[in-house]
Amino acid sequence: MIKKRLVYWSWVFPILLMSLLCRSVLTQSVFLGAQDDAFFYFRIADNVVQKGFFSFDGLTVTNGFHPLWMVLLTGLRYLFRDPLAYLSAAAVLSITLLTVCGVRFAVFARARYSAPVLLVTLLLLLRYLRDFSLMCMETSVLMPIAFSLLISLEGLKRGSGKGRLWAMGLLAAFMVASRLDSAPLALLVAVFAAKICGRRSLLPLLLPGTVLFLGYAAANWVFMGTIASVSGMMKASGPGFNSLFASQMFMPGDPLGSRNPWELYLLLLLFAVPVVCVRGMPGTAKVSGVFLMVFALFQMFLTQWRLWHWYAYPAVVFIAFGLPPLLQGLYSRVALSARAEGAVAAVMLVVLCGSSVFWGLSYGEVGSDDFRHRNMLIALELNETLPDTAVVAMGDRAGSFAYFFHGHVVQAEGLAGDADLAAAVRSGTLQRYLLSVGTDFILSWTGPHQVDDYEFWTLAIPDRAQCTAFSNTITVQSRNEAARWPGNEESAFLWSFGEN
Repeated sequence: MIKKRLVYWSWVFPILLMSLLCRSVLTQSVFLGAQDDAFFYFRIADNVVQKGFFSFDGLTVTNGFHPLWMVLLTGLRYLFRDPLAYLSAAAVLSITLLTVCGVRFAVFARARYSAPVLLVTLLLLLRYLRDFSLMCMETSVLMPIAFSLLISLEGLKRGSGKGRLWAMGLLAAFMVASRLDSAPLALLVAVFAAKICGRRSLLPLLLPGTVLFLGYAAANWVFMGTIASVSGMMKASGPGFNSLFASQMFMPGDPLGSRNPWELYLLLLLFAVPVVCVRGMPGTAKVSGVFLMVFALFQMFLTQWRLWHWYAYPAVVFIAFGLPPLLQGLYSRVALSARAEGAVAAVMLVVLCGSSVFWGLSYGEVGSDDFRHRNMLIALELNETLPDTAVVAMGDRAGSFAYFFHGHVVQAEGLAGDADLAAAVRSGTLQRYLLSVGTDFILSWTGPHQVDDYEFWTLAIPDRAQCTAFSNTITVQSRNEAARWPGNEESAFLWSFGEN
């Protein structure tokens, strides 16, 4: 009775929080939280609408994106032709999709866990759904699909019909299409479903994803000459130890000064051990725990790139499906009286309500010194002085600049170009490639900040703070510096490229 009275309406809190976030987006800033990589999607969607093909630079075809999110944002671009209105619409879409996660979890968990466990978990979950919703990355469509898939797995029985299995197979296929590295989660779901329903479940669970993968690979081969995405080729840099990721997880304090979810990820990895090993845990808990471990191992030993916040999505999935049964097991040993449990739940409801309002209203506007805002101003300035045919090469932080720039922007790290650019970055011949496509300028945020007297400056692309797998250096000269935009903490520089 206590739980029914206090937590039946817990699904209201995700809607409250996300509604307030939408208000913040629409009244404060289009740069409220969208990651620079989100602008890669926005730029490509713009080129699809304007030029009719998937391209970041407007010169070459690219597949440097996750397909399902790209399709949704491209459709949205057809509806919202104004560039600023489109950014707001994309943010609202992202927030709406992740509201589904919060609502589905609340409805799913209220019949399974005690009120304090449900409310504590929901509080932690909403904290991270808030951040993920404003990033506008592919995880916005991945997570509601993943939540739906795992909820379906939880309800699976030996006698479940084929329709349910085919629906789960379609969910798994769409999940992988939303983010390709979620494939291990789809396979884990298939394995646990086969344990429940037998081998007959494997065909409907795996066939949709297999067909989708083969179609995706065939399209890549036809249009790109490679079966993999260029961003996947660059990120999966081969066996080795990812010292950048290790420092994110094991060293407190992020050197780039951004919110770091990886220390939480490490803590959840410790919680995942008993979830995976202890008998009696739900299948969804074990699936989410194993996926959390597999994903961390893959990133630690098969990539050599820094990981950004949205890569922590396995932790959010584990918070929803792996953490509650573990907390419930611990809570059941406390043996609170019904009255004490009701008091705890009432206090948690007040905290949850206050936190939802505070998080929704206090997610402040991005400052004028933020590089995304400054990239927009730089692009608008260069639009007045450079022709639309100008080609600018830029490594890190290219997304928000490219979205507002009328010319061509080559993403020099190879994450959103063609296969030739990716090959050039990997082989150390980036400079030759940039010359071959007629690059006029190079724009960078890693130039001689607060240094006026220099003769040469060497740029590392990718920057060593982002990637340790590949080595490309481009040396620029002070006499070719075309412009600089100084700031308090960092400056942006533009050099004419062909003369270097």
